[in-house]
Amino acid sequence: MILEKEDWKEGACPAESQGKKSGSHGHEPLQNTSIHGIIEEFDRLLARDDKDAAAAYLETWLSRFEDTGDWAGQITILNEMMGFYRNTGEKEKGLSAVKKGLSLAGEHRLSETVSGGTTYLNAATTLKAFGRAAEAMPYYEQAFRAYGKNLDAGDYRFGGLFNNMALAYEDLGDFAKAEAYYGKAMDIMEGLKPGSILEIAVTWMNLACLYEKWGREEEIEGCLLLAAEGFHSPEVPHDSYYAFNCRKCAMTFDHFGYFRMKQELLSEAERIYGEGAR
Repeated sequence: MILEKEDWKEGACPAESQGKKSGSHGHEPLQNTSIHGIIEEFDRLLARDDKDAAAAYLETWLSRFEDTGDWAGQITILNEMMGFYRNTGEKEKGLSAVKKGLSLAGEHRLSETVSGGTTYLNAATTLKAFGRAAEAMPYYEQAFRAYGKNLDAGDYRFGGLFNNMALAYEDLGDFAKAEAYYGKAMDIMEGLKPGSILEIAVTWMNLACLYEKWGREEEIEGCLLLAAEGFHSPEVPHDSYYAFNCRKCAMTFDHFGYFRMKQELLSEAERIYGEGAR
């Protein structure tokens, strides 16, 4: 089960700071093109739950950036594709985005930049999502090194990295390391409240699943109650990201017998997506 925030909204890879101003391979960027505007429109499509249109939109922009040789634009779109296609379960397309993104990051020597770290994180999480957790670990480590050289220790991106590393260790059967990395993620997110309340709730859900696999059933209920508390917090905005996590977590609550909570989350997700489509 994948509950990481990156499934919904990859941080748009800030590659433009490494190459967008003058273009790449001698080419100028597309005229009158704002990468932030492109990502905002993609987010609007997701908010309407229009996955077909969102996929076509990303593919169109990747093709345009490829045609102009704009590598920074390509990396940004490929990062979005990694998250999108692992969310939709499209393995071939997701792994293709990983291959292209890693190739561009290497070609343009981004290994010690935040952009490179973001690309490694997204690539690793996509590999893990498609059953290749062992292959993902070196890229998580590369992301950690890149972030460590550029970001404060309490930066939110470390929270996402540690949460995803925990999920990978869980897949590999190293439950002790998984628990430790969930703890690291939680420590960072606690320092970012109230904006991180939903991420904390999702991490409690992840811990509940970990403890079930680990045979520590006595700890599951406490995790689920804390997760529910986060979803019910008045400080959490009920937006499309909230709706996404409602859908993701509803079935986990159902698995553990919290049927009313499942229905509540699914109903709220449908309400939010319905309003977004208007």
